[in-house]
Amino acid sequence: MAELEPVRFGDVESELIERCQAGDRSAFEEIFSLYRDDVFRFAFLVVRDSSLAQDVVQEAFLKVFRSIAKFQFRSSFKSWLYRVAVNEAITILRRRKIKEELDPAPGTVRDQSTSGSREWQPEEAALDSEERRLLRFAIGQLDPVHRSVVVLKYFHEFSDTEIAAVIGCPPGTVKSRLHRARELLRHQMARQMGRPDLVALSYNRLSNNSSFVPVEE
Repeated sequence: MAELEPVRFGDVESELIERCQAGDRSAFEEIFSLYRDDVFRFAFLVVRDSSLAQDVVQEAFLKVFRSIAKFQFRSSFKSWLYRVAVNEAITILRRRKIKEELDPAPGTVRDQSTSGSREWQPEEAALDSEERRLLRFAIGQLDPVHRSVVVLKYFHEFSDTEIAAVIGCPPGTVKSRLHRARELLRHQMARQMGRPDLVALSYNRLSNNSSFVPVEE
């Protein structure tokens, strides 16, 4: 079997990784700054708790820091980082046996008006708010694996191939999990509002609006 060629990324990222491998801690701090917010947003959407999301970020980057010397550029660094984050999020949920609330606790979420591709009319505000709340609830009812796939697909805009690299499964499995997750979400939305057609619209509104994700201090 032919040896796989190393995967090279942008010059800046590759340089940072190589500096890390040479023992330059400041380079890892730059990598941390580059990806921290995105990883925190992913973690929060999966664990639905800002404190636990910070734990996911800290543990994920610690593991990456300890192993980065072995990174051989044979896969995407971003995929590797998110794979570690997914595993940490699932581990934390299972270890602490979280019983999730229907909505984030008061004070952990800053819910602002939706900024979409068009101006929302006042009479739509109540529906939009309720719709987003119900979709957040429905996503929260998914098991951690399906929830992770949905978050990567609709909130971080990963392709099926990229998700497969993160989760460590064939792209066909990703498609199956996404299909199953969508069916579960449609069932929840239909039961709550009688409008399963709102699921696709809700994805667009939520993925374009991260206002309910708190900023990491």
